[in-house]
Amino acid sequence: MLYASKEIEPGTRAMLLLADGLFRLDVVVQGDTLRAVVRNFSPGELHSDHRPGADTGVSLGYGQIEAYEPGRAGIDFALGQGRDRVTVEGTIGTLRFAERGTVRVSAQAIVRHAPDE
Repeated sequence: MLYASKEIEPGTRAMLLLADGLFRLDVVVQGDTLRAVVRNFSPGELHSDHRPGADTGVSLGYGQIEAYEPGRAGIDFALGQGRDRVTVEGTIGTLRFAERGTVRVSAQAIVRHAPDE
């Protein structure tokens, strides 16, 4: 499992996750849009499947959470080739800090060997 969290300014591209020899996940938050960019470092092709935040489970919030405009998105992809092929299931969450003009972006990803085809 990989996980990381960074506080960034809107419009800034930041590296969030790095799996040596496999991939790098960069993110950009602009307005209400989250853009995730996967850089493939493996010798095989990258196959991705994006899913909206509503499909990633139940969220519960308490207190004045709406002030932080929480967001969530899922990203699934596979890369590599042969016995080195892996699947990645990831979740990216965001919280806005209006008083600082920043967004906290957090991600976690589970990397598994892909089943034999």
